[in-house]
Amino acid sequence: MKKLKIALHFIKIKLHNIGTLLIKTATGYVVGSFALIQVTSIVTDNISTVNIMGLAKESFMQYLFIVLLAIFPILMVITYIIKRQSIDEKGLANINKTFEKYEDYKPKIGLIPFENLNDDTDSEFLVDGIVEDLITELSMVKEISVATRKTCFAFKGKDYTTESFKDEWGFDFIVSGSIRTSHDRLRISVELSDMTDDKVIWSNKFDKTKTDIFDIQDEIVTKIINCIVGEIEISSLKRAHRKPTDNMTSYEYTLKGRALNQKFDKDANAEAIKMLDAAIEADETNPLPYSWKACTIGQAMTLGFRDDDPKNMEEFLGALSKANELNDNDWNTNRILAEANITLHNFKQAKVYANKAYNANPNHTFVLSAYGDSLIRNGEIDNGIKIFETMYEKEPIPAMDSNSDRPLKKLFFAYYLNKNFDKCNEIFNQIEEHDFREWLVYVDIKVKQNIDYLKENWFESGMEKFKDRDWKKEVSLFHLDNKEVKSNLEKLAQNLY
Repeated sequence: MKKLKIALHFIKIKLHNIGTLLIKTATGYVVGSFALIQVTSIVTDNISTVNIMGLAKESFMQYLFIVLLAIFPILMVITYIIKRQSIDEKGLANINKTFEKYEDYKPKIGLIPFENLNDDTDSEFLVDGIVEDLITELSMVKEISVATRKTCFAFKGKDYTTESFKDEWGFDFIVSGSIRTSHDRLRISVELSDMTDDKVIWSNKFDKTKTDIFDIQDEIVTKIINCIVGEIEISSLKRAHRKPTDNMTSYEYTLKGRALNQKFDKDANAEAIKMLDAAIEADETNPLPYSWKACTIGQAMTLGFRDDDPKNMEEFLGALSKANELNDNDWNTNRILAEANITLHNFKQAKVYANKAYNANPNHTFVLSAYGDSLIRNGEIDNGIKIFETMYEKEPIPAMDSNSDRPLKKLFFAYYLNKNFDKCNEIFNQIEEHDFREWLVYVDIKVKQNIDYLKENWFESGMEKFKDRDWKKEVSLFHLDNKEVKSNLEKLAQNLY
């Protein structure tokens, strides 16, 4: 029963966009049919249908009604086939455009966590949450490069000079400020500094109610972008598609849940679920807590805080399905959907979701990871490598890790698929702890290069470490689209064990 529910969740997600399209088509057809019937009724009052067609007016109108009913399902099927293909092709066509200006320089911005002038824990959640929202909003603008949340929050409570921002971090601009909360009011001061000459080029103060926070964020982001790259149309700032809620209780619980999620700790993860459930209870139409709940449950199963079983998977997909239903443009939801479809080997669909996430938020490392994974599994390995290189440059050590193994492993596998074995040799030696995938792939590289590896330490330790693994299952977890490569690795593993 649980497996059936899980399958239904995926069907619901996949059909959401199609359903919206079909509803619009059906509405248009019904309105058009009603108008046709009205016009035909008026015309037949003034002509003789018996003389022209040999049918009484009543019979003619009945036939017309039957024909319109018969055409309706045919039209819906044709619309589904044509439009569904058109939507996917349009989504995938944007990928090539992504790389046309890939090498163009983008101004790099760092956000210093704003000072909490209230100096209390509850206000701290709100202040940090607002800053993280600004990071996300700026990340959605393709014309700039924005430092990751991990990088930005590493500056919290520390003093850095203009020289270190320029030379060590490579920032062209810095955003800083302070926030004071008083009951239902917010007082925000913000300034944008140019690191070239350490001058403030824009500043402002806002004194408004908390419910104005989204409008304040929009104004801050728009002013920053206009100061840096000039007057451009920021397509991502369409609040109608992004404004999550008018309920500040739901918003504040969401911020707390998101902050706890990013601690990557078992207790914090469980507390995050409670906060996100409270956000949902406060406003069931707010898509963000559903999206972050799915992310938090996925994190729990990945890190071993929860069992990866049908019950937890059902809860994960339920939250993901609801998030997609409420806002199918949310970058985080589409990023998770891309990753889920990769694990199901729906590589083309994964690419559609990943491209959608990337177009919404091209600076987030989680999005870059999913996007790169989808590209290399759809044969666009060169583009996938570019994305992984950007991800690694932005955040060499991911927020949840203590080393660079995670991004290096993605680069290693992508270069292997690209048959760049020299680069693989270089990266393999940088990885601190090799998983079965890197080990087996490296064996294959040595075989292809006719290099004796049997007495090398990495090989002997791997033989001992992975001797009890189900090699066929392990290879299936590589999620390969290339059957020849998959078959070759399966045979290699079988021969080794």
